[in-house]
Amino acid sequence: MLSDDTEHASMVGRAVAESAGDVHGFTRSFARQLRRWVLALPPGVGLATLRGALRLIVGVAPDRSGVDSAGNGPAMRSALLGICANDDAHLAQLVRASTRMTHTDPRAEDGALVVARVARQMAAGELDSSIVERIRDPEFRRRARDAWEGEFSSLDDYRQHAGYERGVSGFVVHTVPAALYCAVRNADARASLEQAVRLGGDTDTTAAIVGALVGARDGGARLPRDWVEGVMDWPLSTTTLRQLASALATGQPPPRQRWLASIPRNLAFVAIIFGHVALRLIGR
Repeated sequence: MLSDDTEHASMVGRAVAESAGDVHGFTRSFARQLRRWVLALPPGVGLATLRGALRLIVGVAPDRSGVDSAGNGPAMRSALLGICANDDAHLAQLVRASTRMTHTDPRAEDGALVVARVARQMAAGELDSSIVERIRDPEFRRRARDAWEGEFSSLDDYRQHAGYERGVSGFVVHTVPAALYCAVRNADARASLEQAVRLGGDTDTTAAIVGALVGARDGGARLPRDWVEGVMDWPLSTTTLRQLASALATGQPPPRQRWLASIPRNLAFVAIIFGHVALRLIGR
């Protein structure tokens, strides 16, 4: 099944397609989709994203709806903005609009900016590690620099150096460097994604960011075919995602999204989660 990370990337893509890249139009479209998404009872919503979306629902303006958090929400949905933006200034405007709708901590915005800019670089085939020097927070900047340029003999060596013995947290200062380590250091998409999962912790978000980055570099055709074919979800599916990608590439309206159908799907998702928890509790 698709995670909330993919759902957010899809909403961002739809907002870009509906607005033709206009920042104000993008903001209105993404805010509308975020309201609908939360009302459909998503099981994977983060606390900051939930609070920001609820503020949107009660009428708070999108530029004031965000809350003080440095969570992963903005970073997990920003790679596509790097691909679709006209230039770096446009990229920064789109990322800020997307970020501040849910998160106001500058580290959340910097994390989203790094992901968007690296995706743009990867699509152009021109990687430049100096991009991380634009991160304002010293610890965040150091972690990102180490992930990109540090000397590590193995994934376990990097895990120990970064303090990920218990996995990657949902803190953007931890997640984005881990994603950079996996995406920048591997030429193979499968190897990059497997490393993201092996790091543990918030694996769906870390791997989603890594997948977005290597997808920007390689294109969808080079993602592991067996993994893509194994996705079975609805109403958002690999088919609708490909249709959205085509709309973005050709400047056409995005495919229709069946928002109400997400409610029974999300309830089924919750049932699956509880089923897995029950199996673990009984030792299976």
